[in-house]
Amino acid sequence: MVIAALVTAVGGIITTLLLKVKNENTKDHASVMEILRSVGGKVEKIDSKLDAHIDWHLKEATGGEIPVRNKRATSRK
Repeated sequence: MVIAALVTAVGGIITTLLLKVKNENTKDHASVMEILRSVGGKVEKIDSKLDAHIDWHLKEATGGEIPVRNKRATSRK
């Protein structure tokens, strides 16, 4: 009976510790997901601004011509 009581006690302690770790992990996961959603929106906004800027360089700023520095890089490939 002593051994059965010890096994039950140790099992109870281990179960309690695992549940505590699971709860902390769930809270941490929620915090990280909230931050990732915030950063994701900012990245999409920057991406669209960068695309517009690159298009401006390629179409308007150069008159549709490839700049000299890019011609060299293209000819080396």
